[in-house]
Amino acid sequence: MVILFFRSCGRGRTISKMEASESVNIRLIDSLNRVIIIKDSKLDSIPDILRTEKLSIYLYLDDTISRVDRTPQLMGFHTIIKDRIKELQR
Repeated sequence: MVILFFRSCGRGRTISKMEASESVNIRLIDSLNRVIIIKDSKLDSIPDILRTEKLSIYLYLDDTISRVDRTPQLMGFHTIIKDRIKELQR
């Protein structure tokens, strides 16, 4: 019984290590794909790349502001960000 317990614990650790290395590899592949796309892009596609990057920044700001208690100034800023998101999604 003890031997089976130790073997199952060893397998669990191996699986945990494999899942951690898999997530690192996925992030690495995603970042390399992004670099390849940017490197292969042509001059005509730069505005689309910039629009996508701006949209991701505005979505991050929208998410961050939505999580905090907003003052009147921050609420005004949040409406500006929402308007910019709507413009970029068109």
